[in-house]
Amino acid sequence: MPAHAMRPPLEEAENIRAFLQEEGIAPGARLLDVPCGIGRRATGLAEAGYEVVAVDPNEIGIAAAKGRVPPAIADRLTFASAPRETLPGLRSDATFDAVLCLDHALGRGPGSDDVAFLRRLSEHIRPEGLLVVDMLNRDFFASRRRPFAFHTIGSVEQHEFRSFDPTTGVLRLEWKFYERVGADLKHRTESSAELTLLTPRDLAAVLDQSGWKMGALWSDWRREPLSADHRKLTVTARPA
Repeated sequence: MPAHAMRPPLEEAENIRAFLQEEGIAPGARLLDVPCGIGRRATGLAEAGYEVVAVDPNEIGIAAAKGRVPPAIADRLTFASAPRETLPGLRSDATFDAVLCLDHALGRGPGSDDVAFLRRLSEHIRPEGLLVVDMLNRDFFASRRRPFAFHTIGSVEQHEFRSFDPTTGVLRLEWKFYERVGADLKHRTESSAELTLLTPRDLAAVLDQSGWKMGALWSDWRREPLSADHRKLTVTARPA
């Protein structure tokens, strides 16, 4: 699959940049993106002028991301890999103006894992720094029981099959990815995940245990009020 096929529209990086600037984190600031996935946002934010360190446990994905760094931003974009249980796995003197913890990095294991992860992140934030967490919105999935959803990312179609248990808050997801070639769809890959969707109160408690103080709660990068109509929620926090 072409490397550009899975890259989202530049609008996403621009929306994050605008969000960060409203929080006082302007281009030129140091960002930590963890886990960074295949580095799509990290690349866009480096192109916007930020100095970005992007870390993920997927060593193969990180190796591929390193090979795709445009020469024009090579001096302000660094990719690294670290085991999930030690993320971000950086030197103790590595500090940042903001940490991005996106794509529902929390809720993938026991709550104690989330607390330990967020506590490690707190060791790398500057005193007035910002943590941004985005997660899937529990109310959205509780109010929509449909088992199938369809998304497009460039030339790629993502078919999502899901089930949600409102009692436990566990969401089970299976994705199949197809690339559109002319009138045909060619199967490329598939993956799955089981996530525990936290309520805002749950998240506030986890942040509090981890050395953070929860700030604002939004539905997206445009700061729309949170409601069950939005798939995600975006949360800010500062060092406690």
